[in-house]
Amino acid sequence: MLGTRTNIPLDPSKAIAFIANLSHIVLVRIARMESKVVMLLLFSLLCQQVKSSSSEDGLQIEEELRRLNKAAVKTIQTEYGDTYDCVDFYKQPAFDHPLLKNHSFHFDMRPSFRPKRRTNLEGSAANGIKSASIMRLDCPLGTVPIRRTSKEELIAARTQAKVHDPNADPNTDPNTEEAHGLRLAIVRTKFGSGKKYNGGGMVSSVEMPWAKGSQYSGGQIKIQSGPDFIQAGWMVNPSLYSHYQTHLFLFTKVNLGIAQFAFNTCFNAQCPGFVLVRSDHPMDAVLHNISKAPGPVYTYNYFIYRDPTSGLWWLELGEDYTAVGFWPRVIFSGGGLCDLATYVEWGGQVYSPPDIPSPHMGRSTMPLPNIMYDASCQDMTTINENHDTEAAGGTGV
Repeated sequence: MLGTRTNIPLDPSKAIAFIANLSHIVLVRIARMESKVVMLLLFSLLCQQVKSSSSEDGLQIEEELRRLNKAAVKTIQTEYGDTYDCVDFYKQPAFDHPLLKNHSFHFDMRPSFRPKRRTNLEGSAANGIKSASIMRLDCPLGTVPIRRTSKEELIAARTQAKVHDPNADPNTDPNTEEAHGLRLAIVRTKFGSGKKYNGGGMVSSVEMPWAKGSQYSGGQIKIQSGPDFIQAGWMVNPSLYSHYQTHLFLFTKVNLGIAQFAFNTCFNAQCPGFVLVRSDHPMDAVLHNISKAPGPVYTYNYFIYRDPTSGLWWLELGEDYTAVGFWPRVIFSGGGLCDLATYVEWGGQVYSPPDIPSPHMGRSTMPLPNIMYDASCQDMTTINENHDTEAAGGTGV
């Protein structure tokens, strides 16, 4: 054995065989040692790479937080623990988009044209159906309320954005999409109909289903063309908002492939694009009123439409259809929402990590059907190519 005294035989042939055998043992052990050294080196390099990648991700997160959490003219703390910074209109996160550096937008912008709304809910208060409300904020004129984002919320949002809508192909039926823990219950326009849309709307009941950890549950309207889509709705998402209240939410997915614009899929203001024009209406406010069975039922209005003059995609919210802000046409791809939409959907969506049971959707009960007992999307509409508002049932849904 190596490391001990060895007697070499006196017979020359045996001595040669012995030395050859000993040499083989030495070489094998050296090879094993070299293999271990190589493995240790590879492991060390891998650890350094992981550490470097983790460090780069950490720096990227910190940079994103600095971009999102702008200097505030005024700060407002809500009763739910959310912090809103009143940020100068021209310094809001939207204008970090490389295609909006030389924009001509201003705080007093409003739609040049507003399509007629269709609703069957007039006088519904007598039937136990009421309009939900949000807490309006007292930001100074010329500023907009931007919710302050924590590091944990940003990390969760970036992870969830990847699975929020993995199926962005309008040629595939989203009712069959159940990958990555995502579950949908929707009504949508027909595929391949050749129809185009300037927007759509809905009146949705406001619910507060139970969700925990990285789960979420909500309802939304979605406007899509090609790889681009925009959404507005309500959501319970404890990892995104750090509590269990029902929030308004926006979601944007853009496929431009701009090198300096790495994050083009996000919730609310977490990637540049949506321009807020109200000083009193956050895009992600808490909804005060929650529906209960057998009543009252609280609803909230969502309306997204394309301005025929500017091509801006305007968002209107609430009972009075407040024009909260818009998605600029320029941020979308040529085969996407830079032009009219080709697809509209309405409904519910839940997410849970793989192997964990999904959270409840709506009120977590089997439909009766009875609007006083069921979560619902009502008065679903589309806006056709002539900018006329049509009931969804008449558009080939």
